[in-house]
Amino acid sequence: MDYSTYFLSKKEMMVCIGKGILAGMLAAWILYQSVYGMVTVFIFIPLCIQREKRKRQEQQKETLLLQFRDAMQSVAAALQAGYSMENAWRESEKEMTELYGQDGIFVGELHQINQAVGMNQPIEKLLYEFALRSDCEDIQNFSDVFLFAKRSGGDFHKIIATTIEHISDKIEVEREVQTVISAKKMEQKIMNVIPVFIILYLNLTSGEFLAPLYGNIFGISVMTGALGAYLAAIKISAKMTAIKV
Repeated sequence: MDYSTYFLSKKEMMVCIGKGILAGMLAAWILYQSVYGMVTVFIFIPLCIQREKRKRQEQQKETLLLQFRDAMQSVAAALQAGYSMENAWRESEKEMTELYGQDGIFVGELHQINQAVGMNQPIEKLLYEFALRSDCEDIQNFSDVFLFAKRSGGDFHKIIATTIEHISDKIEVEREVQTVISAKKMEQKIMNVIPVFIILYLNLTSGEFLAPLYGNIFGISVMTGALGAYLAAIKISAKMTAIKV
């Protein structure tokens, strides 16, 4: 599995299409007051799909890193108890299966690694290949150090302990950052919908004020430009609150 990409399920895809159609209907009614405004669904549907993919991919990588850290803790405990490296990973698979179930995102990776090790494939090579697919800098760094230590000899328990500490610190800092900016994210969401309510309010209370913008080329051009600026503002505000550690 390549974790640098995410493929939406049928249900997720249908939800995105539904959101895109709803957004197109609102745009047709509020911005153009014409059924022809429904053509905007061909803009909103791809945007909804792209946004959902990016959101799900970030969640997938966060879950992968969290479960990888837990697996490393299990491996470290097994090594300290006297298990060999290969047997430590097998013990880790058992504990991770109990903790996250068979559907755990890293449980499947552990199972594949242990099966390949049983066929005499080197564990450092398998971890390196997984790290490349993970698209996660912390996992890739661990794989590089593990590969070097396996070839030249090293304190694996110390390497794993350092990795666990680093990943745990990163996860904690990210949670603190998200807590701090949660209020700003809420403000961003509120500001995103305010322009829609303003236009809707003017249409309902002072329709004659906006009447010159409907049913003519000039009005369509103005509303289309406003829609483009609105979508650009939403994208910029999302980037401003997307703080990564």
